Amino acid sequence: MAAQFPIPVPSDIFSFMTILADALRFPEETLAMAFMYMNRYKKYYRNTEEIDYLDAHTLALASLSLSSKDTESPRRIREFLLPAYRLLHGASANNKPPLTFPSELYDTLRATIVQAELMLLRVLKFELRIPLPFEFLPRYLDRTLGELNSGGAGWGGTEDYDGMGKEQREEYKVVGLLETGIGRGCRGEVIRALQNYQLANFFPARTIAAACLYVTLQSKGLRVTQTVEVWLEEVTSGRVDAEDFYDVIAELERGKSPVTNS
Repeated sequence: MAAQFPIPVPSDIFSFMTILADALRFPEETLAMAFMYMNRYKKYYRNTEEIDYLDAHTLALASLSLSSKDTESPRRIREFLLPAYRLLHGASANNKPPLTFPSELYDTLRATIVQAELMLLRVLKFELRIPLPFEFLPRYLDRTLGELNSGGAGWGGTEDYDGMGKEQREEYKVVGLLETGIGRGCRGEVIRALQNYQLANFFPARTIAAACLYVTLQSKGLRVTQTVEVWLEEVTSGRVDAEDFYDVIAELERGKSPVTNS
């Protein structure tokens, strides 16, 4: 019999979605999009008199399932339900038996998730492609880190790492900008930011990306040499409003723990 190792217990709906996404080996974009869907759904029901019939975990599973399809990383509903049920009930005082497939309970839960997906689709008006901050990070990182070895302004520069072929990159273990320490830090900030109801619903993706980069630089002891406004203008080509940028930073700096839905 295989050894039974302890499973981390989620403390809130975001940690539940995070561990489930990692268990299913989803890319970060899938989890980020799921957070967007969930917050858009909550925004809809905050502005209507309609009754919201979905509990938090059902909405979370429906959001992850839909986002997996949009980000071209689809999983069967069974792949969501079995680990999700274990996360919710495996460590409970009642120590319920695991969900099995096929079974009557599984069929009931599956039908619930399918119905929840349809409700979520209606709220989203079937518009699943929502811009994510990840789309802007490579450009902003290139204008920050890439300048060190670009050879511009008479500084010389080093190797053109981004211009290396695949074999050469593999031989010398050259990582892309998003895989650098700063890049990974930015991606983590984006995931944290999109848990926030205000940021996910009311701020453009490019603004969140710029703020996440700035906060990451600050956390690693790096400062911009110009004024923040000039830096923002140069990195984003003037396409990010400074007031919105500061508002996002204020939300991100509320605390290092995951941002709550307040």
